[in-house]
Amino acid sequence: MRQLLALTLCCLLIPTPVPADEASHRAAAERFLKLAKADSMTAPLYSQTEQLLTAHFTQMGGSMQYEAILRDYRERARRLLDEQLSWEAIRDELVELYLPVFSEKEFDELSLFYESAAGSKLLEHLPELTRGSMAVARERVEQILAPQLEQLVEDMADEVETQQLGRARE
Repeated sequence: MRQLLALTLCCLLIPTPVPADEASHRAAAERFLKLAKADSMTAPLYSQTEQLLTAHFTQMGGSMQYEAILRDYRERARRLLDEQLSWEAIRDELVELYLPVFSEKEFDELSLFYESAAGSKLLEHLPELTRGSMAVARERVEQILAPQLEQLVEDMADEVETQQLGRARE
């Protein structure tokens, strides 16, 4: 009995390393994310923040004599963004987000695609394609769907009102 207890305690004290396949899965995910330029996905937030600070500075009547203040606050904002949104700050969370979705083999296949000419071209043009796609959808919603949905709501209101009047007469 003592031997079994001692053996059990020894087994509990042996550190359990991260399985090699889990480590390589994580490495494959990180490789893919770097190829997909996830490390630069937050760059637009930097320029938007800078533009926002500049706009507020201008609205407050900031002039060239106070430009040093604007530069200081831009730098402070950049440091805040770096702390929270730099690749080093978000890498682990992004890897954790992608790990359950793709297997290591799938990450390798995606990486091969993004390393290809077609994959590189897709990555290069994806932001503008996404913006264009959103513009097409937004235009259809505004021009076609919104009026049709308004008509549906009006028709529904009329039908409910008709039903309510019919029941009130009964």
